[in-house]
Amino acid sequence: MKKLLTIAALAPLALSACTLAGNPLKKDVTGQLRGFQSGQNLGLALVGFNNGQYTADGTQSQVIDKFLTGGFALDLPNNVPFGTYRVIVFRDANNNNRYDAGDTVLSKDNGKRLAFAQNDNQFFAGTKKGWNLVSPDGNVQTTLLNNYDLDAQ
Repeated sequence: MKKLLTIAALAPLALSACTLAGNPLKKDVTGQLRGFQSGQNLGLALVGFNNGQYTADGTQSQVIDKFLTGGFALDLPNNVPFGTYRVIVFRDANNNNRYDAGDTVLSKDNGKRLAFAQNDNQFFAGTKKGWNLVSPDGNVQTTLLNNYDLDAQ
């Protein structure tokens, strides 16, 4: 009986800890993580270079290191400049759960781009207004942005 009471008391704490780890709500883009080791204080961020402006958006950054699993889901922001982006895995050097100067990128470029378009066909043929996933072969995903797999360098 004591064990059941202890488990019942700890369950809300475990569930609230999930939100502290930055779990995504919309799960806009998903993929697998390969070759990364836990214990490196890893996170995910969206980066791009558009209209001469470098954007490193860590506001939707997801902490993935505490219990590193084989996959990830990331919410994409709607308050970044229209353009092309990629998702990176980084080591959070200053432990602020954001990608910023001093953080090391640990993922290879998978060649896929996330295009945030203001209009249909804005950056690539077949893209729709909003977020799109464009593969190196030109294949465009406009609704389910999955298979955005990331490998360690």
